[in-house]
Amino acid sequence: MILRFESVTKVFRSSLTLKPTHTIGPLTFGIEPGEIFGYLGPNGAGKTTTIKMAVGLLKPSKGRISCFGKDVTCMDVRSRIGFLPEHPYFYQHLTASELLEFYGGLFGLGFEEARRRAVHLLDITGLAKFGKRRISKFSKGMLQRIGFAQALMNDPDLVILDEPLAGLDPVGRKQMRDLILDLKQNGKTVFLSSHILQDIEMICDRVGILWEGKIVKIARVEEILDQSIKGLDICVEGISIESAANLNLGKVRRTHDGIVITCPADTDTDIVIQRLMRQGARIRSILPQRQTLEDYFMAEIGDLRQPMRRDPEESLASSEVSI
Repeated sequence: MILRFESVTKVFRSSLTLKPTHTIGPLTFGIEPGEIFGYLGPNGAGKTTTIKMAVGLLKPSKGRISCFGKDVTCMDVRSRIGFLPEHPYFYQHLTASELLEFYGGLFGLGFEEARRRAVHLLDITGLAKFGKRRISKFSKGMLQRIGFAQALMNDPDLVILDEPLAGLDPVGRKQMRDLILDLKQNGKTVFLSSHILQDIEMICDRVGILWEGKIVKIARVEEILDQSIKGLDICVEGISIESAANLNLGKVRRTHDGIVITCPADTDTDIVIQRLMRQGARIRSILPQRQTLEDYFMAEIGDLRQPMRRDPEESLASSEVSI
């Protein structure tokens, strides 16, 4: 495995009494070469803490983290990792080009090689025309883009991204998704966290769901997205919402596209269409309803929403989810 967590626990203690306040873990999971692994969970679940331990910024209280078969703190391991934190901060007086060239120097790249990579990364992240603009003039979305570019300056084998799509507009999100998929096509491994479940669903091979410091599920995305049809959304126009409701075909609601009737999955569509057309309705579309990653995520944590009142010391011995 590229990255491996083995019974990893992080205990946070009060600065005054040194008593445990909360605990992350124990975590046992691994990330396979060439995959995109999505890390999901609500705010405060422990996603950023996990990522900081993965890149050596935090030391686990217990357990072991290995990367490329070595301890994650080894310098030769770190040189093969690209990292974008959730809230990146860069030297404000530098231009975008100067910033990337600076990071290239930290990785031991020669001046010409650093400049060549900087030009390429500015281009693929949509910042080519902003190379001479100072970082202090960058918007939130532009900072995310330059942060993504710096994470790739060393041509890493493992790219770790903490909320990489936050602050991006729809065009920027699409561009970043494509870049992440390109990394996979080029043999890279990606470990990312995100609150945008739609994007996770579109690009990830596997996901892990974190809840209050514990992994409650690890599965492949195609296993989660049950492809069986849950129902049918029939969009019609030329009929009133009252008339549609009186047909008793299913749940009726009005949208900007027209009136949508949600029917059970086993509905005979031919009969439904005939009944609607007899009422003067025009069929605009018939779309199957399928489970999304968001549906699964909400169902998975639905029974866990009550706050856990475990003692932090007791949680150290709680069960693990391993793979």
